[in-house]
Amino acid sequence: MANKDYSVIISTCDKFSDLWDANVTLLEKNWGDRGVDTYFVTDKPTDLEYERVKFIAAGEGAEITERIKAALKVIETKYIVFLLDDYFLTKPIDTAKIDRYIEIMRKEKLDYLRLYTFLNAKYFKEKIGGYGDIYKVTTDARYNVNLYPCVFSREFLAATVEDGTKNAWQYEVSLTKTADRYGAKCALVNPDAIDMLDVVRKGRLIRKAKRYLDKYDLYHGDRPVMDLFTTVKLGAVYRLKSLMPRKFSSFIRKTLKKCGKKFYSDEYAD
Repeated sequence: MANKDYSVIISTCDKFSDLWDANVTLLEKNWGDRGVDTYFVTDKPTDLEYERVKFIAAGEGAEITERIKAALKVIETKYIVFLLDDYFLTKPIDTAKIDRYIEIMRKEKLDYLRLYTFLNAKYFKEKIGGYGDIYKVTTDARYNVNLYPCVFSREFLAATVEDGTKNAWQYEVSLTKTADRYGAKCALVNPDAIDMLDVVRKGRLIRKAKRYLDKYDLYHGDRPVMDLFTTVKLGAVYRLKSLMPRKFSSFIRKTLKKCGKKFYSDEYAD
């Protein structure tokens, strides 16, 4: 594909700077031929430099929405591949496939294309444009539009940061509602276009990620490792979510709320 009208953003902040070296090492190993501008979009300015990854600094303490606004003042491409600092690329990415997805976004006027399916891909059965691997994403459930590796149109990404300052959790919760109001045309690629390793949860290294990083001598920071109990608990929750129908999951959520359980996402869903 000749179309290269996209850039790559890796959203980050100074508190996660201990991940940058490993992130860039794997980025260059697995997507070294991407041929597009790539940016760490952060808050606090840094003296660190990487050969093929530039920095955009929004100012110390800037939340993710402010960082994205700062990035959009610099980036002029029509599409933006959006990654997070703790999503490490573990297998080679086919650049021709990414170029194809950008071209499909242009032809089908897509505003958002998720490159990593996660749990809820099974709910999306309607294909878009006759493509065998592109499925329509609806905006009728929280987190249908999320921050797993994806591509945003520049205009839609700008629309997601118009409504005040939000931290990363508030911002992700707001995305599906914003997409609904915007009338965004959303889709996902199934199967995954990107293989990734989720490295950090609740500020701590995930145990699986720690083993991977140690095996390849990639990480030399001092971030704490998640304890075994929390690891098992989160694994069980993930497994249950993958097996339960969405209606049953919603029923359990409503029941827990009646019993006094508070869900962070409920505060910002509206």
